[in-house]
Amino acid sequence: MYILKEYLEHQGIIVSKELAENLKAFKPVTLSKGAFFQKEGAVCKKIAFLSKGKIRHFYNIDGKEHTRWVSFENTFVTSFASFIDQQAGFDTLECIEPCELYVASREDFLALRNTFSEISRLWTQALENEMIGYEHRVFQLISNDAEKRYINLLQLHPQFILEIPQKYVASMLGIEPRHLSRIRKKIAAKQK
Repeated sequence: MYILKEYLEHQGIIVSKELAENLKAFKPVTLSKGAFFQKEGAVCKKIAFLSKGKIRHFYNIDGKEHTRWVSFENTFVTSFASFIDQQAGFDTLECIEPCELYVASREDFLALRNTFSEISRLWTQALENEMIGYEHRVFQLISNDAEKRYINLLQLHPQFILEIPQKYVASMLGIEPRHLSRIRKKIAAKQK
């Protein structure tokens, strides 16, 4: 809980004694590599602050997994659409390494959001970031070839290239891992 309070303060939020007390709605949870935070087809009834580890968001289409995003430490994770509209979710959230999270039920989180303007602002910021990221990814997939998408990802999110398995990076870019290997070799050759 202290980690969440520290994160909020880092975001410029003054954490009152009352807010700090209510943050206890976020319970510590440890998940192992390969564990699921949320599964496709289920209605999402929780949100978490990811304090350690990485969570992959993916769709399973005809038995093939398509990685949409990977959440890193110090971010909020949920199946946003399902969490908001309470319909079955399309995505699965899987830990790609051991994760430490602070998890709140939807009911508790909404009560916090409705009671504390600071949490409401934080929620708005999370939604804005999700929307901006989503729009950027769709634009990249539609307007750029695979090499340009890779270069953009490398420039905007170098940690993805350095810390995430190549098969997930390739999937995010909409290509096969072998194609990503060729792109990486081509770029490396240009830099020599």
